[in-house]
Amino acid sequence: MASRDTDTKTLLEKAEKDTDDSMATEKVKDTNHDSNEKDLANDNDDVEIKDVKLTMKDHDTEAVTMATKEESADEKTGLIDSDSSSSDSDDEGSKRDVAMATESNLDYRIDNLTKSVLRLEAGGDLLPDSSVHRKEFKRYRKSMKGAIPVRFEKTAKDEFPMERAGCLSLMTFSWQTSMMWKIYRKGVDTIKDMVIGDDDKANPNTERLERLWKEEVAKRGPKKASFFRAVFRFAATREILTIISLLISFAFSFSTPAFVLHRLLSYLNSGDVDLWVGIALVVAISCTELGRSLFFGLSWQINYKAGIRAKAGAQGLLFRKILKLRSLEDKTVGEIVNLLANDSQRIFDAVVIGLLLLPCPVILLMGLIYMLVLIGPWSLVAIGTFGAMYPVMYLVSKLTTYYRQRCIVITDKRVRMMNELLTCIKLIKMYAWEKSFAKTISGIRAEERAILEKGAYVQSISTAAAPLVPVMAAVFTFLGYILTGNELTAVEAFTIIAVLNSMRFTVGVVPFAVKALADAAVSFKRYKSILLMDEIKPHPWQVFNEKYALVLNHTTFRWEKESLADKKEKEKNKDKGKGSKTKASNGLIGHEELQTLKDSDHTNGDVAFVDTPTLQDLTFVAEKGKLIGICGSVGSGKSSLLSAVLGRMLHISGKVAVQGSLAYVTQQAWVMNTTVRENILFGEPYDPDRYAAVVESCALLQDFSDFVDGDQIEIGERGINLSGGQKQRISLARAVYSNKDIYLLDDPLSAVDIHIGSHIFSECILKQLKGKTVLFVTHQLQYLSNCDQVIFMRDGMITDTGTHSELMKDDTEYSSLIKMFYTQEKEKEVSLDSLGGGSKSLHKQFSVDRPAYFRQRTISSCSQGSQEAKKDLLRQKSVMSNKTVNADEEQKPKGGKLIVAEEKKEGKVGWPVYRTYIKAAGGYIASAFVILTFILAIGSQSFASWWLSYWLNQGSGNTTVTVGNETFISDNISDHPNLRFYTTVYGSSVVVMIVLTVLRAFVFMKATLRASSTMHNDIFRKMMASPMQFFDTTPVGRIVNRFSSDLDEIDVRLPSLSEMFLQNTLMILFALGMIAYVSPWFLIALVPMVLCFLALNIIFTSGVRELMRMNAITKSPLISHVTATVQGISTVHAYGKSDQFIEKFNKLLDKNSLYFYLFVCSNRWLSFRLDLMSSLVVGITGLCIVLTYDSLNPALAGLAYTFAIQMTGLFQFTIQLAIESESKFVAVQRLQHYSEDVETEAPAIIKDKRPPADWPKSGEIKFEKYKMKYRDNLPLALKEVGFTVRPKEKIGIVGRSGSGKSSLGVALFRLVEPASGTIYIDSVDITKIGLEDLRSRLAIIPQDPVLFVGTVRYNLDPFSRHKDSELWEALEKCHVKETISSLELKLDHMVVENGENFSVGERQLLCMARALLRNSKILMLDEATAAIDTETDSLVQKTIKEAFADCTMLIIAHRLNTVLGCDRILVMEEGKVVEYGRPKDLMASDKSKFKAMLEAAEKQQEQI
Repeated sequence: MASRDTDTKTLLEKAEKDTDDSMATEKVKDTNHDSNEKDLANDNDDVEIKDVKLTMKDHDTEAVTMATKEESADEKTGLIDSDSSSSDSDDEGSKRDVAMATESNLDYRIDNLTKSVLRLEAGGDLLPDSSVHRKEFKRYRKSMKGAIPVRFEKTAKDEFPMERAGCLSLMTFSWQTSMMWKIYRKGVDTIKDMVIGDDDKANPNTERLERLWKEEVAKRGPKKASFFRAVFRFAATREILTIISLLISFAFSFSTPAFVLHRLLSYLNSGDVDLWVGIALVVAISCTELGRSLFFGLSWQINYKAGIRAKAGAQGLLFRKILKLRSLEDKTVGEIVNLLANDSQRIFDAVVIGLLLLPCPVILLMGLIYMLVLIGPWSLVAIGTFGAMYPVMYLVSKLTTYYRQRCIVITDKRVRMMNELLTCIKLIKMYAWEKSFAKTISGIRAEERAILEKGAYVQSISTAAAPLVPVMAAVFTFLGYILTGNELTAVEAFTIIAVLNSMRFTVGVVPFAVKALADAAVSFKRYKSILLMDEIKPHPWQVFNEKYALVLNHTTFRWEKESLADKKEKEKNKDKGKGSKTKASNGLIGHEELQTLKDSDHTNGDVAFVDTPTLQDLTFVAEKGKLIGICGSVGSGKSSLLSAVLGRMLHISGKVAVQGSLAYVTQQAWVMNTTVRENILFGEPYDPDRYAAVVESCALLQDFSDFVDGDQIEIGERGINLSGGQKQRISLARAVYSNKDIYLLDDPLSAVDIHIGSHIFSECILKQLKGKTVLFVTHQLQYLSNCDQVIFMRDGMITDTGTHSELMKDDTEYSSLIKMFYTQEKEKEVSLDSLGGGSKSLHKQFSVDRPAYFRQRTISSCSQGSQEAKKDLLRQKSVMSNKTVNADEEQKPKGGKLIVAEEKKEGKVGWPVYRTYIKAAGGYIASAFVILTFILAIGSQSFASWWLSYWLNQGSGNTTVTVGNETFISDNISDHPNLRFYTTVYGSSVVVMIVLTVLRAFVFMKATLRASSTMHNDIFRKMMASPMQFFDTTPVGRIVNRFSSDLDEIDVRLPSLSEMFLQNTLMILFALGMIAYVSPWFLIALVPMVLCFLALNIIFTSGVRELMRMNAITKSPLISHVTATVQGISTVHAYGKSDQFIEKFNKLLDKNSLYFYLFVCSNRWLSFRLDLMSSLVVGITGLCIVLTYDSLNPALAGLAYTFAIQMTGLFQFTIQLAIESESKFVAVQRLQHYSEDVETEAPAIIKDKRPPADWPKSGEIKFEKYKMKYRDNLPLALKEVGFTVRPKEKIGIVGRSGSGKSSLGVALFRLVEPASGTIYIDSVDITKIGLEDLRSRLAIIPQDPVLFVGTVRYNLDPFSRHKDSELWEALEKCHVKETISSLELKLDHMVVENGENFSVGERQLLCMARALLRNSKILMLDEATAAIDTETDSLVQKTIKEAFADCTMLIIAHRLNTVLGCDRILVMEEGKVVEYGRPKDLMASDKSKFKAMLEAAEKQQEQI
């Protein structure tokens, strides 16, 4: 029996090993877990809590319970420790139990796994080979239908037409003809409902690429794994078919000059010309050209499909990976956007264009063999010239890769900075920091441009080499051949030139293919670096006792993981930064300086933890259905504890187990750019009753009644049109509606008014969440006495835990904190007493468990009319409220729509766009000079061919030669008396070509990059000068798209395409000129062809252009979705909504892929038809030569036909370049829109209206009949507001949400201009002076703390105006000096994106220090201490009173204890000032609204 069990389990383990991908990829995971398990097993004697068991959840296999049910001392508590049971290998009883637990279903599992290994389908017999073959063939069955020449199946209305196209339709792209006609006649909206083919969608391609990537990692390991190899395997079948099709196409292309043209020229040179034979040869040439076009079109068709699938698969795989990450480490939102927007395009280019390199050696070999037969060994000179270009191209590829690697780091840095700037634009404007950021971004752009110039110059040289190489090869070969006395005839010369031109593809494609592969090599590494990052893992332990929901057993966590390699790097670069001890620095060690496209291989090596863990030795259990309050000072690890439960921190030691589903409310609320209802539902089905109860408990009823469209109103990006409290309540409502088992609430009441907070705590947390397990992090201590358990944290450790009563009885840190503040709050009560008129209820103290010092009074009354609001909750009627939506921002226009649709220009790109680009490039003269260099460079190449024709036509110059006794006139051009003259001119043409090409490349590079940089700077300046309304109604993703994707088009693709377009256009014009020079009759035939071309161009290029526009437009929501997802990744993962976000991503990606696919195919559609016209040109040229041969010599005939054949591929390629170049000018048009059509706010400085340098001296503020509305179609937010603030006065501003409190700040900083009235500061009318003069003299501490990527020093003093001693003094006054001084680099410590390596409280203190350094006479505080613990808050309030004693202060407050000490109180209601006076006077009046607020708040407090 034991033997059978052993064999059975061995077979099971082997089968699982062979079939489970996740088991294979486990090798790349962090290896510290095993060692930690061993360490923990050795400490089993010290374990206090044993309530978890180890499961196989990580591998998604069926869990085999390894624990026994024996009675023990541990089991009396219902807890079993997994380590002790699994590590006791000598316990035979355990072995028997294991066997009994697994034997029952072992045979069944082996049978299933065996079938899985053999890939058997249900019901199939045991013939694995045939089954696999059938399955593989079935995979291609649908694609094989495309091999049918003609298919007569009808396409459904919204079906992708290519899905039912036959082989001929695919070759000619005819499946797109009707669609192009519809777009021309009715616009691009006719295909808005079209859906891309099922096989081309993101989901199936992502899954397939993910499987291939896992196999690659499993086979080679993470270090040697290549994402390129996985992508190649992904597209291998289609790549092989593409190569076959290309080889057939090149065979046709080579046969035209090598056989048919040579035969025709030889036939014409013979003198005995039969007209019909000549016509037959001309027809043969046209047929070979047609064959070339058909198979070339087929190769593109196959390749595009492979490319679009690889692009979608790579984007989908990256997005899925992002949703699985534990943390972003050193990756930023901007970098991820760049990866999805730009690097995915590089992968597409590599798949589509990189493949064209492979047939090149075959063409060179064919050319070599042919020319060896024709002229002997001298053909090696021509092939050698071609071959010599390959090392040059190799060098070009290396340089391109090098410059691309350097450039992409800087581009990421610029895009990240832009993303950060746009996210924090409101604060930047209030602080008048536009110049600081503009200077920083201009510096980054200048650095980026310097590298772009070098890369562009190298690329320009390689582009010019394509047409240069065949000419140089011909010159070198013919000079050597002739100077050695060989006879060169016109037939041989122009046949060889035509063959060399057909081989030009091998050189012409190299720059594009090399660039595509070089760029993609960088992108593959960048993708790999993210794909190998650590994923979030479910906790490997499980709670055994049903009594508990959460167990932590001697658990230690940290935020960042640092490898030994990184440690060595840090030792070498101590000036680059270090991880914070308070929270994750995400590995950002001098982020921008050290981020050099590493492939992250080192992230899977041995891990060395060099910093103190964030959370240390945590031990506690959370019983099901209990409310657990968590408190502690700023940076004590409260938020980190919740992150650890979520699995977002690195587990070092101990055990953590969670039983039940999770809901998470972040400290800084995250909302989506959709309706309020969709934010709350978050993908859950709509239940009206539950929804109504949740909304009421979260105090959202009054807000819904104020909103234009109720809960159907659209939330702007980042909740821009909501107050902080509204965002937090919506976030809380989302959690409550989700109906999870465990709730992690990270200080959810900090951003709301106290009366609303009281309502939420009693109605939501205590009632709605009754029976749920709640971990409630808070700084508001008055709620803790109602918690079932209280946890007090300090320095990442739990110092006290128990009920509130127990902790108050003992001498704990918690009780000390309470007692200290009892005295302070009592003093405030006495202060309130002195105001007079207060009711007795205001002086009541809580019970023993709730002393009076816990109370925080509200600034506004209870929501009146809440009962009426309940009735109207589900009546989603759009009624314009007479109140603003919130204190911070404006309401939406009717219909609840805030975000305006992206502008979509229609029609041809107009002359103004080209004029803008020309002016940006340096003006008309500079542009004309650039074109002149092109004309001279291309003209020199055409001159060389014409000179050869002229030279051949001169023959021997009637030179007589004597052979034996016979004298006759020689036919050999080497006998010409002026041979040296002809060879000198012919040879010198090469030198002239090279010089002009180098000059052309330099001039063009300078002009184009000057244009892109000028446009970047112009749009950036204009955007920074735009009013806040623009940023409120424009998604960040849309603006970032302009500065990333669109600017990348103008930086890289537009110059490359434009250069080739100019080059090829001039080559075509010179070619047509040569043909007309030889046979003027050709001009007659040219007229109808030009007319046909113009008709084709006018009708169908509009379709190509519109598809390009739609490709750009559909990319913006994709970028916005990615940005929002990354910002809310912890929320998305906590709720288990990854699939929902992936589904939306796939939907957006599929729509973008559709337009992108149609755009690239439309280019080939037009190209094929132009190829047909080119074949017609070849035929007409041949007929002209055959019909007029009597008046032509062989040299001229060869010259004309050579240029005609050269045009075949060149003509369609040039028109394609013209269309693509124009489509790239759409990017110029989109940038031009922002630089010309966007409204501009008032000037920064008005020279003749500048205030004195020491203004304001005293700080007096006077509002005079001030009216303001956020937009023209909205009601007034402030209605004839009038009041005066005396110098140095402290004014407390109170009122409910939407009363206009923060609108006063908006007015003071002139973020919105007044409708009428004005504001005076020290008798200066602020509406008359420049915005910079105004905003730079004021200071504000916002409710949401904002830190930027950079050093602590940069965040405090971006203009470097203060000494270090002043910075430290400010930090000390704000009680954050100790935190900063504990960092290794202190003031030079790096702050990561969004300040994530500091807690929210620490961020708020740093913002306060920043305001303190401005030394402004006027300061506004917008509930600036909401995220700070009570102890620090008390110290900060003291600092505010002392440090800002000489300032005039406007304090917008939600907590009354922050305004009780103010000189006067301003009460706002519906945009009007309803009360303004001293607190004592307001309290003495029975009709006082302020007094009513206090009394109402007191009643609510008593109810808790």
